[in-house]
Amino acid sequence: MAATSVIIPAYNSEKSVSASIDSALSQTVAPLEIIVVDDGSTDGTAEVIKAYGGIVRYLWQENAGQGAARNTGLAEAKGEFIALLDADDYWKPEFIERMEGFLRAHPDLVAASCACLAERQGGDYHTPAHHADLLSQHPEGLVLDDFFEFWAKHDHVRTGSVLIRHDAVKAVGLQNPALRISQDLEYWALLATQGPWGLLPEVLWVGTSDKVARQTGWRKKYAGRRKKTPTVEAWEARVLPRMSADQVEGFKRVRGRVAAGFAVNHVLGGSPKTGRDIIRQYGEDMPHGATIKILKKADRMGSLAWWAAGKVLRYRDARK
Repeated sequence: MAATSVIIPAYNSEKSVSASIDSALSQTVAPLEIIVVDDGSTDGTAEVIKAYGGIVRYLWQENAGQGAARNTGLAEAKGEFIALLDADDYWKPEFIERMEGFLRAHPDLVAASCACLAERQGGDYHTPAHHADLLSQHPEGLVLDDFFEFWAKHDHVRTGSVLIRHDAVKAVGLQNPALRISQDLEYWALLATQGPWGLLPEVLWVGTSDKVARQTGWRKKYAGRRKKTPTVEAWEARVLPRMSADQVEGFKRVRGRVAAGFAVNHVLGGSPKTGRDIIRQYGEDMPHGATIKILKKADRMGSLAWWAAGKVLRYRDARK
């Protein structure tokens, strides 16, 4: 029996949304419903979606961001399970079948994710990187002993890689629509305070957002979002009060990765002082990538170096 509600938020996605919808329609176990929420698109997105007819449920709203669009779908969803798929990604045909089967085999899990393949200009990559070894050891999936620690180490969760129990959504509430960046990451953290997660280390999700963004205009897509980057404190506000003591250490490292992204977004989005404040407050828990190393060193060297580092980052971004 069909049990999964698929929710696809779409904003100016006329060139990519059909691949996402087609992948949902091509599942070996059909979804209960496919809800596509048009977040106020100004291109031909609506026409592409409506061409599918009644097989896809089309909802429209004023532009309010991905979190708000997902919430519109969540409020309408009827399935036992919920899957969120972005309009520039797609699933392998077995996604729903394998993920539903895994959650049914582990009724204590609130959610589970699969292994991912992200297509990027600099080279495709998998996450978790050791998914092949995990698959050979756990062909039917595994329950994560410490979700936050695993997440901090492997950065393995993507929006479309997750299947959620609808009951868990009802328990924790909807996504935070005020978060215009990383609202999905906040939601995974929130769900993890409700109960354990699992991992099916098969590659069942393919991310093409990098490729699509380059085709449609990288800077055009992200410039607006950067100016709406929230504070780290706003991002973690719902999660911290629900956390157990044994989850804190892993969460801090996840938060450090989120904070690093926020710092860079603020620098690129025209708020370098806010970016610098984030580096100073959360830098100890941030990953050791090249961009963060540059920003940390610039902060230590003073305001002139910070200004120069910002110029370099904006120049590099403009040439993507």
